Amino acid sequence: MLKSVKRASGNSPLETVSSSLLSTVLEPPVEEGRLVVLDMGLAAPSTVRFFNQSKCRLHFTALIDSELDKYNREESSYAERVEQFSAALNLQSGIKIDIFLFWDLFCYLNKSAIDALMEVLSPFVHDASRAHSIGLLNARQQMPFYDYGVTSVDQLSQYPKTTFQPPVYVHSRRDLNSLLGCLSVDKSCLLADGRVENILLVNR
Repeated sequence: MLKSVKRASGNSPLETVSSSLLSTVLEPPVEEGRLVVLDMGLAAPSTVRFFNQSKCRLHFTALIDSELDKYNREESSYAERVEQFSAALNLQSGIKIDIFLFWDLFCYLNKSAIDALMEVLSPFVHDASRAHSIGLLNARQQMPFYDYGVTSVDQLSQYPKTTFQPPVYVHSRRDLNSLLGCLSVDKSCLLADGRVENILLVNR
């Protein structure tokens, strides 16, 4: 199910939101080498500051702010979607990602697009990879349109966008678990405004 909302223009202040689950993603140590983080949004200053405190390799894709409708087109084949995501992400072959910050990306992709995205990301997942995502509890609620970042191990930063919000696709926990391939929802917790944060771990 999808909804489309246009936000009014204007400047809105940066907000911080307490997170009960983010520490599950951020705190487990990496056994060897540098932490590798893939942030599917823009390079939020708070995120850069947070990860600069540790030995870290940080990738930003800005995928959420790209033309997401092209991944959702019904006429596109699975192979075409996989090719589009692969080109957009442009990840270095052979790297393994420790932390995936999906934010609310899944809310702007239909099931076919999520399936293709996870096909592209699967070679970069290892046994200890973990991920964070944000969604809606049900289709009756409106999805706030934010840029997100990491402020601390238990706080998110969010900044309301003033651009046109793409159509919103509401995926249940069951939906996500059928689409995420090697990942699945391990824990969920309510945030403000009816949003749900999810911790994704590798299927055992």
